[in-house]
Amino acid sequence: MQSKFYILQSKKQRNWHWHSKPDFIEKYLGHCISILSTIVNFERITMKKNIVGILLFTVVIFTSNLVKAQPAEAPAQQSAPIPLEIFLGTDGWTSQLIIDKKLAAGSKFGFFGLSYLKADYDNAEFLRESINLAFLKYDLFKGVSLLSGAVFNSHWGFRPYAGAQYAYHSKNFMGVINSGFHLTETQNFESLAIVEYRPPIKGAWSLYTHIQGIYSQNTEISKHDRSFLYSRLGLSYKSFSFGAAFNYDCYGPTKIEDQQWGIFISTVLK
Repeated sequence: MQSKFYILQSKKQRNWHWHSKPDFIEKYLGHCISILSTIVNFERITMKKNIVGILLFTVVIFTSNLVKAQPAEAPAQQSAPIPLEIFLGTDGWTSQLIIDKKLAAGSKFGFFGLSYLKADYDNAEFLRESINLAFLKYDLFKGVSLLSGAVFNSHWGFRPYAGAQYAYHSKNFMGVINSGFHLTETQNFESLAIVEYRPPIKGAWSLYTHIQGIYSQNTEISKHDRSFLYSRLGLSYKSFSFGAAFNYDCYGPTKIEDQQWGIFISTVLK
């Protein structure tokens, strides 16, 4: 009887242990899961804060570098001046317009153009003349450029042209030399030179000196074709110049000459 009671009691204890362990383990695992969940949530929050912090830091660094890298806005460059001159002589008049511009700021390409008109007061046909130059320029290095374009003359018409230019500019001095060949017909070798010096006098006033010449040689017959030499001496006030002038023109292989004294007025178009 006693042994049976012991056996039943032992069975009850074993049954109690059997039914109690799952409850304990469940509670224990639930507690662990709660702790792990808290840790994971904390890590997630911390990670989110770190990610947000890293993103904000990256944005700040990128923005600051972008601001530093962005160049300061350059001041607008002034357009190259365009000199215009009118000469009134004893027998006739001339006008001349010169354009020398870059195609775009900082570009190596540019344009050089010259338009020259001459007429006699008596409308002598031989002394009526128009010379037009239109050249595309490519800068090789400072002051030196290649030229390619066309020349038009009222006496013989249109001819393609190729050559080179050297130019020097300073505050008071300007010098330009163009040399090249007409690529068709007589294959003239032609050079144009312009030199201008304006030393200051007082205030906006300065002395004005200008010499310009052209020489064109007919290489087919190795003789002179066309040349002139123009000189100016006067005063400049701001962008206007005026004074005394002398024009010397020479035509053809026989070198027919035309000389004129007169006055000139010129300005700079901007």
